[in-house]
Amino acid sequence: MKSIVYVTTTFPTLAWFLENEVYRLRQRGFRIQVITLRAVSTQYQPEHAELVTITRAMGSPTSLGSWAALLKWLVRKPHVLVPEVARILWASRRSAYALAGHIGYLPAAARIADVVEREHIDQVHGAWAHFPATVAYLVARLTGRTFSMAGHAGGDIHRTQAFLGEKVRSARFVTACVRENADTLRRLGGPGSRVEWIYHGVDLRRFDGRGRQRGLEPVLLTVGRLAATKGFDVALKALALLRDRGFMPKLVMVGDGPLRGMLEGLVHEHRLEQQVDMVGALNHDRLLPLYRTAWALVMPSVELANGRRDGIPNVVVEAMAMGLPCVGSRAAGLEEIIVDGENGLLSEAGNPASLADALERALRDPAALESMGSRGRARVIDAFDTDKNIERLFALFADTAGEELAADARAAGGMR
Repeated sequence: MKSIVYVTTTFPTLAWFLENEVYRLRQRGFRIQVITLRAVSTQYQPEHAELVTITRAMGSPTSLGSWAALLKWLVRKPHVLVPEVARILWASRRSAYALAGHIGYLPAAARIADVVEREHIDQVHGAWAHFPATVAYLVARLTGRTFSMAGHAGGDIHRTQAFLGEKVRSARFVTACVRENADTLRRLGGPGSRVEWIYHGVDLRRFDGRGRQRGLEPVLLTVGRLAATKGFDVALKALALLRDRGFMPKLVMVGDGPLRGMLEGLVHEHRLEQQVDMVGALNHDRLLPLYRTAWALVMPSVELANGRRDGIPNVVVEAMAMGLPCVGSRAAGLEEIIVDGENGLLSEAGNPASLADALERALRDPAALESMGSRGRARVIDAFDTDKNIERLFALFADTAGEELAADARAAGGMR
């Protein structure tokens, strides 16, 4: 039975996609542990509650145990640790963000290396391309284990690319869930890198499209963390423009996050209190009824000045799987799933007037909107079925297991 350590930021979460990977790998017989660089999350989908038991946090830069582990590895393997850390920090010299993160998580890497060695872990997987992948890379170098990684969105690929090319070249495989990001990683890694483009997908048994019945009154829906890349401020400004044009849809905002106060301020500023309902974070069981009755999901993603952006938001795939059409923006990976006027509508990113135009088009012709929703579900069935897509991930992990067994056999043969 192959054992893998996933290194990630926080886990498990409501986002579902990484949790789905781990859950299904465990079902296939892989022995998985998850180590987080931040605190273990307390909000997750109910079916993933068991994943808390395989998760532990080790990222605190103030942990004396982690600093002791770093000192131990410095004594044991200075010929590995010193040059590798020097390479990482030199590559980070032009980015204060990358430099601070790489220095701050060095002790965590040493402590995780202790775990990997002590518990005979076979593979170390960096679940995000930035700091988790760097930690996983260093752990693999110290312990001689297989290293692999994944890249998802702007926060881990585009905000900083310090040491990213080196990680891609060193990885046994790299996965990316957006075509543009896969192309970026291939370019950084060069011709010898193994980058696989695999959509996360959605569970079509849960998001089965049943019960879809658009409400009589227009209700729009936003779902996601209340963070800058989501562009929810654009949605509120577009809602105010629609009101001035004579359209008064209700907007239900699902999610919590650091910009909640700012968004509440915008609601007040634009006098939208009677139209906007901010309901906080919801799990899938509570979200599904909204997918069934809303008129459209609004996802006005934007790219920030520091490069942060969304990939393909999982909620877009979920909504489209339920036959709920999406009104999005030409940003991040949305154009990979939404074809404007065919299975959804697109607006210019960061432009409230453009989003208001798209929403007005949707509100004026609800029958056409429902047809887009049906075609959106067909698109998800064709390309975003997690049962099909995750088979490719299984194959990648199984392939590395086979290579390791062959290497062990060759080594054993050489000792006879």
